[in-house]
Amino acid sequence: MNFVDTRDQLVNIAQIVRRCPTITLMRAFTKAYRDWAGQTQYIRQPIAGATTPNVREYALGSDPYQDIVAVFAIQASILNGGVMQYWPLVPSDPSYFNPNTNVQQPRRYAYVPQAQFALDPIPDVVYDLLVTVITQPKEGAISIPDTGLIKYRSGIESGALAYLHSIPGQPWSNPAIAEARRREFQSSVNNAKAEVQRGFNTGSVRVQPRAFVR
Repeated sequence: MNFVDTRDQLVNIAQIVRRCPTITLMRAFTKAYRDWAGQTQYIRQPIAGATTPNVREYALGSDPYQDIVAVFAIQASILNGGVMQYWPLVPSDPSYFNPNTNVQQPRRYAYVPQAQFALDPIPDVVYDLLVTVITQPKEGAISIPDTGLIKYRSGIESGALAYLHSIPGQPWSNPAIAEARRREFQSSVNNAKAEVQRGFNTGSVRVQPRAFVR
């Protein structure tokens, strides 16, 4: 994942809301990007780690620029007889985890706020893990991931402008424009949500089966 300087992303909105302080522009942009990422769950990041025998819960660490808001998937692996075995863990409700189950190969996981997860059954040995997390920029981050900006920059800029135009008593204040920008931002959110639901594939994910020919 690549990160870019937040200040370098402000040119387009600065041309519209002239004389707006840079700190306000940055807050507006990171707020819009954070809201966009939170609603779409578009930004993903892999984190490699490993289990500890007899330990159920694990922390995902912290990042100075991003908040981890959910776990998208976990893949476990172990070297068995010289062959690496991989399997996906299934997301589950932790209230159904049986504390009396013997330690063994984990098969399920549950996200634990904030930025933690629990495994079930409790691991018996060391297993390698690849945890894919869903993130969003931190409030006021000076560096932000470029993942969402590549395709949805204009929508995120609209979200920033919706915020700026809604600030009362400023030369650039304009509730009508703020509402129009809000609709543009929401359209961007909806489009990104649809892309996530398609697994980031283009077009419909439904496959037309071939006709059966005798």
